Amino acid sequence: MSDVTENLLQNRWTEYRRLLEVRASYAALVRLAEMDNVLSQEGTTWPISLKWVSIVQKETIPDEMYKKTLAEAEQNVSRLKRMLSVGTNFTYEELVLAITLRVELQLLAEFLLKRRGEIEFAPDLADEDLREVSGYSQNVSTFRAAKATAKRNWGIPIQSSWFE
Repeated sequence: MSDVTENLLQNRWTEYRRLLEVRASYAALVRLAEMDNVLSQEGTTWPISLKWVSIVQKETIPDEMYKKTLAEAEQNVSRLKRMLSVGTNFTYEELVLAITLRVELQLLAEFLLKRRGEIEFAPDLADEDLREVSGYSQNVSTFRAAKATAKRNWGIPIQSSWFE
């Protein structure tokens, strides 16, 4: 793990702590999930990653925070589903938002599965719609550009099938 990745993880941790203070549960857990995603990737070097793995694993998720996060995750799944159901021609910005929401939901689901052994929301409920939208001829190049932008905007080397 490079010093750059160490700095990115430190920044995500700082943002996680700030979001906790303002009780933004969903956003806070997404930051923790981002860190977990990076730390789970092959090629992470020790001892830097060991330090961060320990920090992330030791962080507790109180039931109230978990319930609030689940409610917001379910709202985001519904929002994504509604967004993708309104037409066939989507703007670049709409597709960046859709991909970003879907990756957030994926990261959160993977993290909660590791931590709690189950996922109590359906992060993939809009996947068929998103794939369908991405295949419409009028959206193909826009979707590709939106995907690249979403990945670049993340600011941390997240791995997601939606970025492939």
